[in-house]
Order: sequence, then C-alpha cells, then structure tokens
Amino acid sequence: MIRRLSRCFWLTAALAAVLLTATGTAASAIEPPWCGTPIPDAAENLPNTDPGSFAHIPWYAIGCTLDDIASRSNGRMTVKVNGQSALGRDKYLVTINALDTKAQRRDYSNWQKIHRFALDDPEHAQKILGRVGDDVKVPLYIQGGIHGNEYEGVDASMQLIERLATTPYGTDSEVDRILDHAILLFNPIQNPDGRIAGTRVNGNGFDLNRDFLTQSQPETLSSMAIMQRWLPPDMLDMHGYATPTLIEATTKPHNPGIEYDLWLKWNQSRLDANEAAMNAENFLVQRPVNDWCGDDLPPCPPGTVPGPIYSEGWDDWGPFYTPMYSQLVGLNGSTVEMCNSFSAATGDPTRTPCGSLLSDNARIGRLGARRAQYLTGWSTLLFDTANREDLLNDELKIYRRGVTDAARPTMADLPPGFDNPENYWMHEYPKAYVIPVGEGQRSDPEARRLARWLLANGIRVERLQKDYSYGSTRFERGTYVVWMDQALRGLADTSLGAGVDVSDRPDIVQDPIDILYAPPGAWSHGYLWGADTLSIPDAANFKPKTQLTRSVRNVPGGVAAARNASAFALAIDSATAVRTLNALLADGVTAELATQPFTNALGEQMPAGTVLFQAGARKALENAGKDWGVWFIGVSGLLTTEPLTAPRIAVLTGAVTQEVWSLRNLGFTADPVSTATINTAPTDPLLNYDVIFNTATYPANTPANATVRARLANFFATGGGYVGALTNGASFLTAGGQVTGLTAANRVGAGRSGIINWDNSASGTGVITGAYRVRDTAIVDPPTWFTSVPSTMTVDGSLPLTGFFLSGLWPFDAMSASAPGSPMIAHGTNTAGTARITSFAMNPLYRADPEREWPMLASSVYWVDN
Repeated sequence: MIRRLSRCFWLTAALAAVLLTATGTAASAIEPPWCGTPIPDAAENLPNTDPGSFAHIPWYAIGCTLDDIASRSNGRMTVKVNGQSALGRDKYLVTINALDTKAQRRDYSNWQKIHRFALDDPEHAQKILGRVGDDVKVPLYIQGGIHGNEYEGVDASMQLIERLATTPYGTDSEVDRILDHAILLFNPIQNPDGRIAGTRVNGNGFDLNRDFLTQSQPETLSSMAIMQRWLPPDMLDMHGYATPTLIEATTKPHNPGIEYDLWLKWNQSRLDANEAAMNAENFLVQRPVNDWCGDDLPPCPPGTVPGPIYSEGWDDWGPFYTPMYSQLVGLNGSTVEMCNSFSAATGDPTRTPCGSLLSDNARIGRLGARRAQYLTGWSTLLFDTANREDLLNDELKIYRRGVTDAARPTMADLPPGFDNPENYWMHEYPKAYVIPVGEGQRSDPEARRLARWLLANGIRVERLQKDYSYGSTRFERGTYVVWMDQALRGLADTSLGAGVDVSDRPDIVQDPIDILYAPPGAWSHGYLWGADTLSIPDAANFKPKTQLTRSVRNVPGGVAAARNASAFALAIDSATAVRTLNALLADGVTAELATQPFTNALGEQMPAGTVLFQAGARKALENAGKDWGVWFIGVSGLLTTEPLTAPRIAVLTGAVTQEVWSLRNLGFTADPVSTATINTAPTDPLLNYDVIFNTATYPANTPANATVRARLANFFATGGGYVGALTNGASFLTAGGQVTGLTAANRVGAGRSGIINWDNSASGTGVITGAYRVRDTAIVDPPTWFTSVPSTMTVDGSLPLTGFFLSGLWPFDAMSASAPGSPMIAHGTNTAGTARITSFAMNPLYRADPEREWPMLASSVYWVDN
C-alpha cells in the first residue's frame, strides 16, 4: 500500500465503520443499442474488444437516455438542457430530488429555508439548521467529461444517475439514505465537443478546467451557474488518468481565499471514506497531499520527506480548476483521476497497479476506470449525506466569517504534518475593492463588465451614492465598491486582488522540482481585465455611503463635441472599443489610424493609435456608441493619419485555438492556417490574409518545407503584416530571415508564470501602447523577455529594473539575470522594409486571462496591416 503520513479523524468510530462497508452494489450497465440520431463520435470508436473495455455512450445518446431514465423515475428525476457547448451541442443538468415521503418534503423545505438566508444572513441560516438538525437535505454536485478524451467519468455518472433515479424506494438502503437526505445534481457531460472529437479541449480550443475564473466558455458558464444556484458544499470532477486512482486532496500552495481549517476537516475525512470504499474492492488510491513521494511514487527530492510539508502536484492554488472554484463558493471539492490499467502492449490485465490482484475484467482497463469513478462518487454521496448537518453548518460558518468580517482562523488541533503554520497560506483581507467609473477609469464599459461578472458569481457589489474623496483620489458617484465583509469574500479577493508571490517559499521552490501542478501561477480580473481597480487597506479611513446593486445598467455612449467637428475619434483603450471598431468596419464605415497624439474638441489629449471616423458617419457612430457604451469625440483640423481597414488574420496553427477564439471574440476575421496547409495547398492560402499571428517555430530548412518557406517569404515581401508572441514569435522572424538581432529568453519550469508590471515608454505617443498607462500590468507564462531588439524596431514596453513581479511563481536565478529592464513589446519593420511587424514577449492571447492586453494586440494588428 502507499505510505500514509497522517489522516484526519473527525468521523466517529461508528460512522467510520458504516462507511467502510458502504461500497455500493454493482451498477447496471448503460449499453447499446443507443437511442438518438447517430453522428460520428470518438467515444464509440474506442477499442471494445480488449479485456476491461466496454461500449461508451456517445454524446448523441446521452440526452434521450436521460429522458428515458427520467420517465422511469416516478417523478424523482428531472433533466433539462443546461446550455450548449462551444459548437452548439446540448449539455444537461440532471436533478434527483425525491419528494415522495412527508419526511423528504419536509427536509427539502428546511433546506430551502436555510438556502434563502445562506449568503445574506448566514447566522440566521445556522439558527434554522440548528432547529431542524438532521431533518435537512444537502445539495451535492458531480460533473463528468470536462476533458473530452477522459471518457469513463461520463459513463460512471450515467450509472449513478440510473441507480438513484430508478431503484424502487425501500429496496436498497443506500439509495434510500441518499434520496432521503440529498439533492443530487449531475452534469454528466461537460464537454460534448471534446467527447465527440476525442480531444481534451472544447470546440474553441480551450481546456475547460482552466476556465473557471475567466468563465470565457459557454460550458463553464453553465456549470458555474449550477454551483451558484445550489451552493453545494461538496463536488466531484471526474477525470482520467492516473494509476492508481488519484483522489485529489489539494496540495500546496493553497489559495488564500480558502478557509483552510474547515476545508481540511472535510476534504481529509471524505477522502478517508473514498479510500475505504475503493480498498473494499481492492482498488488502490493515491492522495497527493498525504502521499507525495511515498512508496509507490517518485523519490523525494533531496532533503525532503513525504507528506503535506512537501506535497507536489494537485494543488488548490488556482481557482481556474473546477473543484477549486467549488471550494471558494461552497466548502469542498476534488478532482478524481481514475486509473486505466490495462496495457495493450503487454496484453496482461493482471499486471496492474490499479489494485491488488485485480485479474477480472470488471476491474481493469476502462471498466476499472469506470468502477473507480462510480465507487468514489457513491462513497462521497453516502459520506456527505451521513454528515449533512455538520457539512452545511461549516459551509454556513464560512459565509458567517465573511459577513462578520471575522479574522482568519488560527489553526489548532490539526493532525501531525498539517499543523505547520507555513501550510495555512491564509492572509487578512482588505476593507474593500473599488472599481471607479468616469475619471480615473480607463474604460467604463469594462468596469461594467467586471461588476456584472462579480454579481453573476454571487459577490455583493455596491455603488457610491455621491462623489467621495479618498486621500488624493476622488471617486465619482456610481463607482462600484466591493466590501469584503461578505459571504464569498475569498472568491472576491482571489478575483480582484493582485495575488501572492510564492517565488521565495522554500517549500514550493525546490529546483529542479517546483511544487505547482500547472500554470498560471497568478490570475486577477482586477489586474488583467480591462477595468482599473483599487484595493482599500483594512485599516484605511474609508467610509463612503454606498447602496447595494443587483444589476448593472449599460453605460451611456454616443457622440460628443460634435459641433464643427471634421472627424470623430475613438480611443482603442478596451476590448469593447476594439469590438465596436470591428463592427463598424464590417458595416462599411471607413476609418483612419492616428499615428501621432492630438487634442480633441473637449481639450483632451488623445494618444497615437486612436481611430478617426469621417464626420459623415455621425449617425452610425451615435448608434454604435449607444450599443457599446463608448464615446466618439469630435476633433477638427489636420491630423497625421493613415488608412485603416478590417484585417484578415491567419493564425499559424492547425486547429481552432484559444488565440483564434480570442481574435474572433474581438470581432476579427481569424482562421487557423497550418504550415502544412501552406506547404501543400495548390494555391497559397496566405494570399487570403493580411496579417499573421504566430507563437510557433519557423519551418525547418529542408526540401520538404521549401514551398511553405517560399510562400512565407512572399507574404512578407509583398507587405503582409506580422504579430508574434513569446520566444517562438521572435525566433520565427530571425529564422525566416526577416530581421536580424531579435532574440528572446524565458524562464521555463514547472508552473513558472505570474503577473508583472511593465513600463510603457510610448504612453500617449505610441501607435501600439499609446492608450496604456505609464506603468501597466500583464501576465507571463512562461516569463519571457527580449535580450536584443534590432534597429528597425522601436521598444514600446519594458520590464522595470526592480519590482516587476507582482504575483505567481518566478524564482529569480542566474537564468533570469537578464530580465530586469529588458524590452517586452517592440514594433517596426523587417530588414527589407517591406513588412511591418510587432513582437510581444508575453502572449496577449494567452487563454482568456489578459483582456487588458487585447487593445494593444488589436492596435498591432491594425498597424501592421498597412
């Protein structure tokens, strides 16, 4: 067995004994023939003749199969379409809430009363819970298939659903216990696109398990809404594959927004129940926080010991993971990485680390994976329902700590290995976060967007009833204020704060191993999205009158200073401004790009990179301004401009990726164009595009790549524009002979990434970064910078000499010595002077995190197109 350093024993001996035997009976199979209209589906094409294989349910059969189960549930189960995937395929929410008996109806009514007050008055909710005790239902959430090619979690979810929905009451004591005491919420297929295609990502090229904070994808929004609606105190996200099955107990670093004492209490004790159920069928499990570098895992790094002091991997640092978001909204959550032990190479199903002497086909390969997910799900439901009163009370305790602005808890009575204060990670919260409107805000539409995101995520937002001065800063009436004395203060803080720099933590940084499972190491809507925010320290004298807001109206927009205007100006200072411009260009409105700063009719200085429209377009601009909430300001006199057209962008990739999605989200025409296609297409596909966006390497100088290299050279020789990012984006130009001396360096390593400050040498004056502040923020993954820039290019932004790393993981060492003061953004021409180019050391299209960087990316695209 895997070595165990410590376990947390909050369960009574009697309850533990019950759970040790509660493994669940054999589940009925969900088998073909399938209902529905067949379409090609990768799930159906998996091998089903090897030992341990079975026929996976295809996406097209999930909806009708659920309908059939619901029809046999005697009203116990409902199924509804709960949103669509990126490519428009249905997702489903299954709710199993038995209300047949008087006790079931009473317990559900009691939960409704508690839920009504949970976030606004958790103390009152606790009093209700205290009166009703165990006579209450608990909502529990299970999600499958977030990664499309991790199949068996979907099939296990369908088995769980059928057993719970169709087992006659009174014939299965375990089913009765769960039905009596739980509201069961299943999202059986989170990623239909990926299941059909057999890919990890969705149809937009996004890893959905990195999207739960940005919530850019429709699949994420629908799942987030379930958690916000029901506030489940526990959830499981079914993944694959790890051998033996990994039930994620979240390792360091811990997100500071988590109430560590309560999370640890429930995470560890529930995992004890999961492990007992798995062991009862001879399945082994691994628990990283307990098992790191244990007997059956990699050896410990020099000088370290196993266990929670040094516990690498499956961390709860990032709220972009589904269970980590669940921990910030509710209480607990785990990723379950099921084993899949059958090896086609050996053909020997008995040689398996999945369990102990598991030679029968039901417990190896894909059948073993499905069984592992089923057992983990079933034991979780039994454990949580048995502990429902205490579980709900501790969730309410978290909310109450927030509402009362309680100090973060001191740790006491924790088991050995967990009682080191260095493990806690919690910090005190500020008094409030402020999102200004009007003066002091770079973009009112983006401020509105951020406020709407907060409200959708259960965070209380208030607004100033009148202007208010705080030191030398004056906030206008209507400014958004997020007070931190609220139930979901942990989520508010992790969304709006700058985050934490963990680079100097010796328990995190152990070269060559850094204890962070995956980047990014930092995130912040307040520092990476398009609105300015301000943190108010807890001790500050900040006492404005504010009023709760439950919705956010559109901001005003239109045309200003129109009298005698010869043109109207739009600053490209937000993603909203970019979308507005692209919509107008698509409608045939002509525009020009200002290459020098100027003064508008209101006496305001406008930066280079501003877009100008003819006075005759006033009506179209008025309508666009009202629709998008932006202002077109009148100008007069002669300005230095050049034509601006709607560029067509070729993204050098073989599939729709996050970069393609981001460009399309901004309103650009953007398509994936692979170098293989450029090489083999009868007609050069680059002739259809004006600009290349690229983060890939230049094709090797071999006879097989002669055509693609020639076509790329022709693209640049005939005036095609180029925007590149990261080290590959720069080396592509040098390897292709377009520039000499553009070199970049990076600091790769496990999880190295974070939020940086960068200094804008072209604030106001530069066509790329003119709309940005003198010092601004961005995200780097990995940290990358230019070590040299050719004379044909101008540096627009650089790292400061000191204080440039705000949060995340970037241990500063000899490999990073050249970073301070180094260029980050540069634009210019190729050596021949035939093509305009812009190169970013960071990637402005990294996932959906850096919306603040999107305007300068767009400005680059417009400029290089000329």
